[in-house]
Amino acid sequence: MSRLRRLVVGSRRWRWRLVLAGRRRVGMKRTRYVEERTEEYRGYWERAASSLSATLLPLFDGVWEVRQGGRRTRVSNHMVQIDDPVTLRVAGNKLYCYETASRLGVPVPRHCAFRLDRIDAAWEFMAQRGGVYAVKPASRTSSAVGITTLVRTRRELESAAALASLYCNELLVEAMVPAESCRLLFLAGELIHAVRRRGVRLVGDGRSSVAELLAAQGLGHLQSDLATVLALQGQGLSEHSRVEAAREFVARYLPAEQRVTEELRTVYNECITALICPELARSIACVVRDIGSRFAGVDILTNDPSVPLAESRGVFLELNTTPGIHHHYIGSESGSRPVAVAVLRYLLEHAQMTREDATGHELISEGLSP
Repeated sequence: MSRLRRLVVGSRRWRWRLVLAGRRRVGMKRTRYVEERTEEYRGYWERAASSLSATLLPLFDGVWEVRQGGRRTRVSNHMVQIDDPVTLRVAGNKLYCYETASRLGVPVPRHCAFRLDRIDAAWEFMAQRGGVYAVKPASRTSSAVGITTLVRTRRELESAAALASLYCNELLVEAMVPAESCRLLFLAGELIHAVRRRGVRLVGDGRSSVAELLAAQGLGHLQSDLATVLALQGQGLSEHSRVEAAREFVARYLPAEQRVTEELRTVYNECITALICPELARSIACVVRDIGSRFAGVDILTNDPSVPLAESRGVFLELNTTPGIHHHYIGSESGSRPVAVAVLRYLLEHAQMTREDATGHELISEGLSP
């Protein structure tokens, strides 16, 4: 197994760091992580505090205290005082979340847990059914760190497992579901917002093939693209299929401008709160409650959030505690449903009360736990 570790440490890990360093130097566009969004988050919390007649006080870079009528809470970029550390650890264990979702009747991807010294079992799992897989650390990571997608061969499995093992000894290999990625945001057991990474959607006319429909939209170059092929196969279609008139379908599970890469983070581009069917929201809320989280962003894969996952052949993918609220600020719809306001209101309602003694020192009185 040491050969696998040398493989990734000597190539992919350091090569990726060099690529990112080079992009920073020449100013190329790249994915921004939460830690790089301090000013953006300051704006979210500042506007939310103002709307609630609260005061936002900076403590140091990326950390603020919000005060309102004797109550106070602290936020640090996307991190808030809601779930406790034990809940964060439970929610961060992907295998446990899969087991919980399955027990509650929520579909999850076919998967296999393994360690580097049991990689033969992982390969046997893949070889039995074929297809395309993702390999990821079973816990301790977020923001797609350590995850490799589009894994099909034994060599690719070894490389992906070596990368994932740098972050966690327990690993997961799971069948990829080629559908649009959606994020459902829950607060105190209620769905408050939802977004998705909208792929390429087309409408059939009963006459044209999928390839012809793509070409008519100026997207003919995508007809043999892997994200297109997989998305169509997942719906029983191909580039030669003729889809019935007026039927909308997902021709590519990624946006047209997004390249297919092995290491892929999700950037959402459409608000879909109004599209989420009540049964879907209830089923995911049950998983969140069972895990014990009061504030979570749940990732699901589905091409139709207006029906339950079982009906759309979608799956529960991951439960993210301390979720990034920046995902939920997309276009004009985000202004009418300000997520930061809802979160901050909850924090302040459940914050401890403070008062000053005769010497001017603050005293903390008993209050609700955040």
